[in-house]
Amino acid sequence: TKHYQDALPLLKKAAEEGDVTAQLYVGNMYREGLGVKKDYAKTIPWFEKAANAGNAKAQTYLGIAYSEGLGVAPDYTKAAQWFEKAANQNHAAAQTLVGVMYYKGMGVEQNFDTAQKWFEKASALGEKDAQTYLGLMYLERNDSKKDPAKAIELLTKAAGQNDPMAQTVLGVMYIQGKYVKQDYKKAEELLTRASEAGSVEAMTFLGNMYYRGQGVDKDKAKAVKWLEKAAIRGDVDAQELLHRIHYGTPGAPK
Repeated sequence: TKHYQDALPLLKKAAEEGDVTAQLYVGNMYREGLGVKKDYAKTIPWFEKAANAGNAKAQTYLGIAYSEGLGVAPDYTKAAQWFEKAANQNHAAAQTLVGVMYYKGMGVEQNFDTAQKWFEKASALGEKDAQTYLGLMYLERNDSKKDPAKAIELLTKAAGQNDPMAQTVLGVMYIQGKYVKQDYKKAEELLTRASEAGSVEAMTFLGNMYYRGQGVDKDKAKAVKWLEKAAIRGDVDAQELLHRIHYGTPGAPK
């Protein structure tokens, strides 16, 4: 911390003189609370200076600030604009984020083709979130661009990089035997990894597997453990299943 405190006046001086790297550093120190009290509002002027000078990292940070309301009033339109500026400079994280904006229609008009274009660029640069979203798009599309085989390839890549959403989606596909050969062992493994990483959906599916003995040994203790974690986080399905287990509806494992 002392190191950061000593560096701050020097960095601020350089930042005020227009050094873009220093502007980024000062903004980041306030963002992370390095040597100073964390203060999102103080990050904005520094990131704006660097972003206006064309720095892709600063543009991405600003986009995140506007999308999450960190130090500024939330503004999805501005968030999308900053993400797109950085994405056009081949910044992989920004390409993923602008893809999400187009995928969900946040701050821009929803456009799956544009979303897919950005996810493809970021995915090629190894962004696991982009690979997951792209995989989902190949599964969900109702046109000629639907491609389950490509979806599985991308989701498997992202799951291998420990992306919980990809692990959850794949895990469910292995339970259902949808587009893949049914494989409960793989499902259990993927859903366990996703649950341990905090995926509430995965916790519910995993709890349900143990409750029903779906391709695994019935295990009430394991079922309750994961369902309770999901229920605390507000998952309604987990709450209902827990109620069924605790209040002895027929079929609950003893």
